[in-house]
Amino acid sequence: MTETKHSGDWDNCESGDSRAEHTILIVDDSPLNLDVAMACLEGKGYRVVAVENGVEALEIVETLHPSLILLDIMMPEMSGFETCRRLKKIDTVRDIPVVFMTALTDVKSKKEGFEAGGVDYVTKPFQTEELAARVHTHISLQTAYRDLKDSEQRYRRLMETTPDAILVQDDSGIVYLNTATVKLFGVQENQQLLGASLLDFVARDNQEIVEQQLRHVCQDDQSQAVPLIVELFRADDSEMDVELRCIPISYHGATSRMFVLRDVTEKRRQEAIIEFQATHDPLTGLPNRSLFYGRVTQAINHAQRSGEKLAIMFIDLDKFKLINDTLGHNAGDELLRIMSARLKECTRDCDTLARIGGDEFVLLVDQAGSEAALTHLASRLIEAVSVPVSLLGYTHAISCSVGISTYPDDGDTVELLLKRADIAMYRAKDAGRNAFQFFTYQMQDRLNERLKLEICIKQALEKKEFYLHYQPQVDLRTGKIMGLEALIRWESAELGFVEPSEFIPAAEDSRQIIKIGEWVLRTVCSDLKSWKEQGISLVPVAINISALQFTGQNFVRLIKDVISQYDVDAKYLELELTETLSMSDPEASVALMRRLRGIGVSMAIDDFGTGYSNLSYLKRFPVNKLKIDRAFVSGLTNSPDDHSIVMAIIRMAQGLGLKTIAEGVETAGQLSLLAEQCCDAIQGYYFSRPISLKDITAMLKAGGRLDLTEVGRSPEKNTLLVIDDEPNVLVSIKRTLRGEPYEILTAEKTTEAYEILARHEVGVVLSDLKMPNESGVEFFSKIKMMYPQTVRILLTGYGTIDSLENAINQGEIYRYMAKPWDSNQLTEVISSAFTQYEKNSRTDWTQEQVSEYPISVAQE
Repeated sequence: MTETKHSGDWDNCESGDSRAEHTILIVDDSPLNLDVAMACLEGKGYRVVAVENGVEALEIVETLHPSLILLDIMMPEMSGFETCRRLKKIDTVRDIPVVFMTALTDVKSKKEGFEAGGVDYVTKPFQTEELAARVHTHISLQTAYRDLKDSEQRYRRLMETTPDAILVQDDSGIVYLNTATVKLFGVQENQQLLGASLLDFVARDNQEIVEQQLRHVCQDDQSQAVPLIVELFRADDSEMDVELRCIPISYHGATSRMFVLRDVTEKRRQEAIIEFQATHDPLTGLPNRSLFYGRVTQAINHAQRSGEKLAIMFIDLDKFKLINDTLGHNAGDELLRIMSARLKECTRDCDTLARIGGDEFVLLVDQAGSEAALTHLASRLIEAVSVPVSLLGYTHAISCSVGISTYPDDGDTVELLLKRADIAMYRAKDAGRNAFQFFTYQMQDRLNERLKLEICIKQALEKKEFYLHYQPQVDLRTGKIMGLEALIRWESAELGFVEPSEFIPAAEDSRQIIKIGEWVLRTVCSDLKSWKEQGISLVPVAINISALQFTGQNFVRLIKDVISQYDVDAKYLELELTETLSMSDPEASVALMRRLRGIGVSMAIDDFGTGYSNLSYLKRFPVNKLKIDRAFVSGLTNSPDDHSIVMAIIRMAQGLGLKTIAEGVETAGQLSLLAEQCCDAIQGYYFSRPISLKDITAMLKAGGRLDLTEVGRSPEKNTLLVIDDEPNVLVSIKRTLRGEPYEILTAEKTTEAYEILARHEVGVVLSDLKMPNESGVEFFSKIKMMYPQTVRILLTGYGTIDSLENAINQGEIYRYMAKPWDSNQLTEVISSAFTQYEKNSRTDWTQEQVSEYPISVAQE
């Protein structure tokens, strides 16, 4: 590195007394070039430092911090272009101007130099006058640039001290903003706002109006006018009211507008509170009925002129009252707030969601579009509501029913559209809840029928049209009747016989179930008293309790009064509570159950497995038994899932010290499996349908009981079950195995086979592949899960080993035999299967071992 601090007296180089403060860094591997350039520039009064290559330049540049760099291009180790590129990557020196000195004159080289960051070229061999002039020019430009930056910094500091937000916007968007603007819009840094337009923070529906207002206030003669009030959005989408002034300016040579903004949100909020309270629901903040009616009226008037369609959606939360009553009003209010927020998220800005009372929400869908669009929106509303919600530390599943009416098809007034959306909503509830329905004029007829049904229910109590049937419950250890369930029936003078599934929901919706429930309670106690007086040995009678009854304030008092009035021992009264009802407010349920238990009433959880339970609470419930729902019992013999669920419920109940009773038992197979698993009792058509008071009285007098001689699975271990839909095949197989030590059972359908398996301990199953309803492989896959010890052989005239490979590998098939079979081979395979069965019986069998069969194929 060469450094010279003293000027020489060279021809054509004039010294300057104001340049000593500037340092020039020369980078050139030619000593001659360095000497000439240094002599010239030192003669002008510059401080000059010279190095011979780019590496040395990069090492000293940050410490030296020259005012200008003269850079040769063709140098060893690192070219001038690469040196320049690296200089521009250093933050502290990237603004230093770089002038290339080179003999290269082609356009491509010059273009590369400018792209690398150079500001000028001096062509070798250079003229000292030109060199001095170019250096002087670029240092002057750099000085002016720095002065301009200083001035701009002073201006920026002034702009940053004002509390008002100031931004400058040209045709490309926002080009400048102060710190107050960043704070006003709630962003982390100004880059998030640069390039945006002030209109981007205006609600889309208002942008055109606000743009016209801005154009007006930004005129030269309007700069001192009354400020404009504009509603803007912050970065987090929160709204703010802003007082805005506009001043036309020129910024960087472009016609621009400077906006001065002041947040007046709080001031205007205070002004709006009174108006808001008059038009909005205080709990959810949604528009109230008054505001909603006004907006629908406006929408109808607009639709009349434009010919557009609009829709009203009536949204009702299913079973909200149950939650409100059991968890309390605070939880109910919280639920309403949560649901209103979810529903609001599904709507557009042009729609209006309102709460008009209780758990009822209404949605005005302006410019409704097609029925498909409304269907999609209704589905989104239902989906949003159905997301589980946490209340008081517990998760609850909520659903809603939605009714839809449209203008002009279903009405032309607010009242009519709301009424018909309400009708459609109730139709959705009748259809099973958690659904939506469009209004149809047939719904009006159904509504009339529903209203008529509710009137008839009320009259039925007065006219004594209700009556009870009793269905016996049988103890599986003794066969004796150990209890009854009271089931209400209705023979209407006007409607004829009405199914319970039809009138009970209507009674619940109209709250008449409370009076009906009291009637059932009194009738049961009256019948118990009558049986006692007749000397009949009494058994407990179960009564189904609705949620409205259970949560009623006087429920326990009613029970006490009725059993006292009829002089009935409380131990003969059993209350059946649904699983979901008991878990809706577990703490309250436990407290109420204990009060009932305290007066001697027993309780059962009805339809167990169909709701949701917290087992930590279940063990605290003072209940006596669990009733296994008929939906699981019906699939007990032919569904591995239902089979597993029933077995699990029985084992769990045994672990908790509870009795189990299976509902809907209709076949001997179901009975056998339940008995084998030590289920305590059954109820269903297999023993008795629900029967009249007269018939149940006779049955109790006669001591009716279940014959248990054939209950349970037969213990024979050499039982072979053959299934084939061709009777000739069954006969042929039995003939082939005649004389063998097997008990051979046959079935032509898998439905028959399931029953046989449930009633008999079958060692080997031989099944045809092609069977009605389900294939042999499907049949085997089920019984593998239900009876894992049983050995399974597939017999077929179809398919190949390849098509059955998966079933074989999964252990669903022990052997595969093709039709027609060899009699000796069949006998040998059956014998081998029973040997395997004996081995299975001696083994602690697990489902994992099912897949350990050796794969074997028996083919002729």
